[in-house]
Amino acid sequence: MNRRLFLATTSGAAAYAATGSFSGLYANAGPDGVEWRNRQPGMAYRRLGRTNLMVSEIVFGGLTIKNNERQWRFLETGIELGINYIDTASGYARGDSELGVANVIDSPSRRERVFLTTKTSGWLDRSRRPHYDKIWDGLNAREQGRVRSEVGARIHVEGILDEYYICNYGDWQVTQTEALYRDDVLEEWYGEKISTSDRRQMTRKVIEELEGSLKRLGTDYVDILIGPHGGSGADHLFSPELLEAVDQLKRQGKIRFFGVSTHNNPATVTMAAARSRYYDMAMPAYNISNEPWMKPALEVAGREDLGIIAMKAARAVFPGRPDNSVQPLPGLEEKMHQLVPGDMHIAQKAYIWALRNPNVAACVSAISDEQMAVANAALAGKSKPA
Repeated sequence: MNRRLFLATTSGAAAYAATGSFSGLYANAGPDGVEWRNRQPGMAYRRLGRTNLMVSEIVFGGLTIKNNERQWRFLETGIELGINYIDTASGYARGDSELGVANVIDSPSRRERVFLTTKTSGWLDRSRRPHYDKIWDGLNAREQGRVRSEVGARIHVEGILDEYYICNYGDWQVTQTEALYRDDVLEEWYGEKISTSDRRQMTRKVIEELEGSLKRLGTDYVDILIGPHGGSGADHLFSPELLEAVDQLKRQGKIRFFGVSTHNNPATVTMAAARSRYYDMAMPAYNISNEPWMKPALEVAGREDLGIIAMKAARAVFPGRPDNSVQPLPGLEEKMHQLVPGDMHIAQKAYIWALRNPNVAACVSAISDEQMAVANAALAGKSKPA
């Protein structure tokens, strides 16, 4: 057990024991123990695992939200239709997404209509990376070669770059995975080079990032903090510096629950989150391309009551790039039409397909206008879990 996992198991476990299941001060549970917000007829809702939040089957993804009226009005349309969960991040449009969301939660009553999530976008790169870059630059050519060899071996053994598992969202996936695994090896082999004060600074940066998000959002808490944002390995979930920041934020009532998002190695990260008990939910990439890897991971999540909101459900069959720079992998479009027959957009079929999994509570939809809000909200209830 390396330093990171050891400390996460000891101090992290103590933090979990002291604070319960990451519940905060804002629970409004009904007699059945679950919490409802913005319940509307015509919308279907599911329980988000350990959080006990009843979330709409279709939820907003914040990447498309901007801080101008044309770009955030669709949120109000979707909310009127019963969508009750907004996912955003400090890194989306450099904070502009959070400013856009603030327009629809600008009073206590409007804030309480939705469950709100933001992410630690800077944790894996801006907070940790400079310290590992410094270690890397101090290594000689032989030492760097050993690190590169180890990174390549780990990625190969885990099969992370299988094209149907990584699913071809963009070239950034490969470079991001390699960089994160390099950092992991440097932590294991040379982590003692990072001073205690530098590690405390990492914790402070997580707290400062969340406080910046709260200021832009115009609220004093978020229901869920997702961090790491884009984890590619199990170790990314258990940094003592990250868990210490989360513990402080929970004690201050600034976050209620804790989650993780993962694009590039979602099965490994999802299973680690489910078994850790430190995480309440996960937002993994899940689609017909990576289902052979993700199906057993989601079964573990279901048994451990880890809430799952699927992302990238539609990207496998409908990349949605105007420049056609990313195309679906061979066979996926045909497979989707067979699995979900009928006359509707292929992206909508992908959401229906993902929601058939009983371990998935909701799908993030890249809604960007009022027409899409109406069309995708209408998908709720059309997919019965298998």
